[in-house]
Amino acid sequence: MSAVIRPFSNVLSHSVSHIALNPLVTAPLLWVLTQGPPEVRARLFSQFASLRDPRRLTQIVKALKWLLALSLVRTINAQLNRLALNAWRLKSEKGRWTWDQEVAVVTGGCSGFGERVCKRLINKGVTVAILDIQQLPLSLQGYANIKFFACDITKPTAVNSAAERIRATLGSPSILVNNAGIGSAHTILGTPDEYLHKIFDVNILSHFTLVKAFVPAMIAANKGHVVTVASTASFLGVAGMVDYSCTKAAALAFHEGLGQELREHHDAPKVLTTIVHPNWSKTSLLAPFEKTLQEGGTAFIDPDEVSDAIVNQIFSCAGGQLFLPQHFARVSLLRGYPHWFQETIRAGAARAVLPAVSK
Repeated sequence: MSAVIRPFSNVLSHSVSHIALNPLVTAPLLWVLTQGPPEVRARLFSQFASLRDPRRLTQIVKALKWLLALSLVRTINAQLNRLALNAWRLKSEKGRWTWDQEVAVVTGGCSGFGERVCKRLINKGVTVAILDIQQLPLSLQGYANIKFFACDITKPTAVNSAAERIRATLGSPSILVNNAGIGSAHTILGTPDEYLHKIFDVNILSHFTLVKAFVPAMIAANKGHVVTVASTASFLGVAGMVDYSCTKAAALAFHEGLGQELREHHDAPKVLTTIVHPNWSKTSLLAPFEKTLQEGGTAFIDPDEVSDAIVNQIFSCAGGQLFLPQHFARVSLLRGYPHWFQETIRAGAARAVLPAVSK
């Protein structure tokens, strides 16, 4: 999609979602046109000639009825989705969370989304344990409720050692944000074996290690929240970064399987799970191919928007699946589309990334 067309598409998508398919808009309009006070209807009809034409009025009322029906289906579907992602609970979990007594573990918390998430969590009084191989940045130094643990999350022994120190000094964490991730542009044939193992170790295998280290205590308390930071690449294999796409598809499978095991095997339905799918965002991970994406007209999402969404979801005390921007949720439907359409979308993504691949 070109840089010229994309803004209009986004505006149209937003308009349909928030206006045409909003029952708070369509229902009052339909009521006014069909059942409203005569004086209100008369004033409205005097301002719009189309409403004074009986045939046009019938068409408008029929269209509003269809829009109202679709909007109600959409609203009911959204509520069912919310319930399904929270073990069909009707009651909020907020009463069980006391933020200045909660401990969060954030991987890759020294930069990017992770750094921003840490700042927002401590502002609510949450104690944050950062696991990272980078040094703690100046922006996070000097806070009493930030504890830094130098840890290579690709090493199970290092994770388990850090987990013991966290439990001994801070208590058992109730929040785990699997945020750390790496990525770069290269073809399948051009991917070094060492890097291939590293990206799977960081982007997905570490999730298994961290959950095994911290989730048993959450299961015992039947309280906790595991956040998986994935990508819209979870649904779209992108040429030039196939390894990254594979790890994010695996992260989605991990999230789905974890939620099922918590509910069906461990009988811990109140341990929440959330997965986040950001589109291209200006972080250090994007640096290798940011220029080529910009030249191709790709729109970027602000990293603050991603971190805000993650933290807001944690503070909502509910599990979920987040797409950022929200209208990118349609990417999850991609594999149900005809193959000619799928290949067209993939080709567009490939043309944006492949120029960054070294020859």
